[in-house]
Amino acid sequence: MLNIILPIVQDAEKFNDFIKRVNSKNVKFFVGVKNSLATFISPAKNVEIHVFNDKSNKEEIINSLHSCKLEKGKILIARRPLTDEEFKNICLSQADIVTLKANHNRFVRFLKDLSTKIVKRFFAFSFFEDISAICYGENMFELISVCSNLSMASRINKYVGVELEEVVTSEKSVKKDYNRGLNLLKFAFWCLILLGSITGGVLICVYNQIQVLIGILIAFWIITALIIWCIGLINFTRTIAVGNLRYGRAEEKF
Repeated sequence: MLNIILPIVQDAEKFNDFIKRVNSKNVKFFVGVKNSLATFISPAKNVEIHVFNDKSNKEEIINSLHSCKLEKGKILIARRPLTDEEFKNICLSQADIVTLKANHNRFVRFLKDLSTKIVKRFFAFSFFEDISAICYGENMFELISVCSNLSMASRINKYVGVELEEVVTSEKSVKKDYNRGLNLLKFAFWCLILLGSITGGVLICVYNQIQVLIGILIAFWIITALIIWCIGLINFTRTIAVGNLRYGRAEEKF
């Protein structure tokens, strides 16, 4: 059985077409749709529809749909309607986790892979490049069924000892949920902290006679600011890549 979780906050007609195209007896849809878009989704035997408040975003809807009674099998989370080729490649894969990735040239691919390795080496996690769709194999069903935050688990890669496959796509990635201005403002703040620390350390060295202890404290001060800046940079790029991490559950309308 293939369980497909669909959070619908836009393009409801395209999602409805996607459901009709791939619907079969071996597929069960769990649809979470905003109240204003509910009329665009056609009821069907294998489609379980949940209507949520119009202020809900797709990540909150995913967390709410996680409580549905999924049947033993694969779990596919699609944040946008998939093409026939994407859906076919995802379903045919035997990997534990299948995600999408953009078709970049070699240079861009090298930079992305390098940044992923650096983040994973120092922070023990990475993020999926394209969060538009992720599919968990049947052997992952029990784990995913009990995870505390499905939205986060489907965007951040903390999995160890599992086979991961990426399906190349030319389609545009789904829009991430985050405040772009606030994200940029936070990173600018950490940049100011680093620049201020470096400037302050240099001024102290220039206008004062430096003793060994003071020199050590200044070095420690600047290194600490640099580490904080690095963490801020990781959070900044991660937010751009997958959006804000922590979301609650959407309010379902009855």
